[in-house]
Amino acid sequence: MTPASAEDAPPAATQPTTDIPDSAIHIGTLRLDQPFFLTPDQTQQINAATMGAETALAQSLEAAGLDHARATSVSKAVLGDATIGAAAGAALASPIAWTGALIGVVSGLIAGLPFAPIGLVVVPVISSAIGYAVIAAPFAALGAGIGAAVGAADGLLNPAPTAQPG
Repeated sequence: MTPASAEDAPPAATQPTTDIPDSAIHIGTLRLDQPFFLTPDQTQQINAATMGAETALAQSLEAAGLDHARATSVSKAVLGDATIGAAAGAALASPIAWTGALIGVVSGLIAGLPFAPIGLVVVPVISSAIGYAVIAAPFAALGAGIGAAVGAADGLLNPAPTAQPG
């Protein structure tokens, strides 16, 4: 038995490239206007990263046996709904996460005291951010997981879009 060469392997499925306007961020099925603080270059970098994730997920789904249109539809739904879920989870955590931020400020003031005066400015800010993130990050991750599951179910249960002729 001879090892298979790369020439014998079927071509890898690729997602069609689309021209994404500079003025929008596309994450799966989610479309957002470009925020004022992002440059068009940064927006394109975000779009390229999400398109890479979409393509990788679609290729994995195709390898699992889904046809190209269905795999593309499911990957877009999973990424879009996971993004919405992460944002919702972080928003739901914010009333609770402020307590983590407050604890971070107090502990930062205590820890920064030996490094006064700059330690009383920098350390509380960093500690506050860490305290907030410790509480908000699990909620965002849970929301992303739930959103991804909803997106997968939505993509698998709804009919795949048909290709438009010519």
